[in-house]
Amino acid sequence: MGEKVWYSGEEIARFPKRDDVEEPSHVHFCFVPPRPANLCMTLDPLSGEVNAMAGTVGPLTWTPYTICLHIHRGASDDSYRNLIANRECVIAFPTKEQIRETWILNMSLPRGIDELEVARLTPIPSKLVAPPSVAECPVNLECKVEFWKDYYSHGIFFCKVVGGSVDEEVLGWPRERVMNHYPTYEVDDVRNQWGGAVERLGVLGELYDTPIFPVGAKEGWWAGGIETWIAQMEEEGHLSAEEARRMSDWQIAFESEFESLDSPERAEARAKLTRACELIAWEEWDGVREHLRQG
Repeated sequence: MGEKVWYSGEEIARFPKRDDVEEPSHVHFCFVPPRPANLCMTLDPLSGEVNAMAGTVGPLTWTPYTICLHIHRGASDDSYRNLIANRECVIAFPTKEQIRETWILNMSLPRGIDELEVARLTPIPSKLVAPPSVAECPVNLECKVEFWKDYYSHGIFFCKVVGGSVDEEVLGWPRERVMNHYPTYEVDDVRNQWGGAVERLGVLGELYDTPIFPVGAKEGWWAGGIETWIAQMEEEGHLSAEEARRMSDWQIAFESEFESLDSPERAEARAKLTRACELIAWEEWDGVREHLRQG
């Protein structure tokens, strides 16, 4: 870890420059994570014609499956208008073989021009919504807009996935192959010879396993609370009954004094419980035993 360089939010948004970096957007790039790219199909409320755009999307909830679209009201005014009027869309995930097609859908074309046709992509009927899916994309999510709000320069649309299609062959691929194929991610912008921005897309390259029990409960980070975790560690012999009881006592003491911010008992219980969690999370069992014995 080296020295930190701090920028205000306003500075980050203005693409700050550094004399030792040639690419003018590099500092901004360092602050902005990759975003999953998508193609968004909607229907014009007047003509019923298809409008397609490329953008980015993020998951909101898993049950039900919901996602968030953020649509620039100026650059993507057709999609913005259509989503408000019709409250449905199809979100398709392009592959790394469809970089040109993705960029074409970002071009500013007149209202009523079929971007899918320009990009040589094939519309196919969706099952539960009126906008079409895209034959060449391995995944198409059929969505209903449940909430929208203007937010600074964008419209924010919360969409519930009501159904979706996936290429059957993809279902048999190992996950490493899937993630190296789609979705693409909007990674950065670089300047071309005319001073314009060129977006660059990428895909994921490697998978890394996170630790499993006893680093957290057996079922994963979302299962139960610290009580479940302590009980499972006792059941599996990672903690003795006395060690589990002591750790539980610290938890109870901390929670009982939680609102008493100046309480020395709260501070002591917090420090002991934090240290126990730290040592277990790093599986330093000699340290765990010593800490719980001294506690």
